Amino acid sequence: MKQSIRLFLFLFFSLFLRNAIGQDVLPEFKLKLIAPGKATISWHNPFHNCIQLSVQRSEDNKKFKTIISAKNPSLYENSFTDTKSPKNKICYYRIQYTMKGGTYSFSKTHNTFEKVASKDNPSNWTASPNVFTNKSGYIQIQLNNTAAYVYRLVFLDENGSELFQMKKIASDNLIIDKANFPHAGWFNFELYKDEILLEKNKVLLKASW
Repeated sequence: MKQSIRLFLFLFFSLFLRNAIGQDVLPEFKLKLIAPGKATISWHNPFHNCIQLSVQRSEDNKKFKTIISAKNPSLYENSFTDTKSPKNKICYYRIQYTMKGGTYSFSKTHNTFEKVASKDNPSNWTASPNVFTNKSGYIQIQLNNTAAYVYRLVFLDENGSELFQMKKIASDNLIIDKANFPHAGWFNFELYKDEILLEKNKVLLKASW
């Protein structure tokens, strides 16, 4: 009997303390990348005691800045479009919920790179065996007998403009430094063997910063 009472009291006070400091399981929000530098954040807010709801943005996933506070934080469903998001940069978003009494919590964080990576349907694209993304997120090149053939690799942006090229690749296996690319995301490439087009494809550079 005493053990049952102790268990009841433990559960009661655990629930009381959890409500006092705010829920630790927060609702998700949706992030949609409309265009470079333009993202829509939409959410559901089930907290009746929420007095302030703020959308925050960061470029390094560490220092977040509030970009807007909802005029009516008690609305269950709402959205906001960020039109001042830096272009060609990964941006991180989260929502801060402030409750009556001053307690606050944060939602999970989502970033624009997730949306860039998911734009293309994998069923319409086959990864290259020559130029591909390795497990660390770097772009890796694997070629056959570079000592006997002249390989040239050209990288282009989404508009087809040349970013840079690697002339006469001298190694059968190498990894490209991320600093060569202006941002993370998809890049088109053309691979030539003895100046004959061997492959035309695209590759995904993953973010690690």
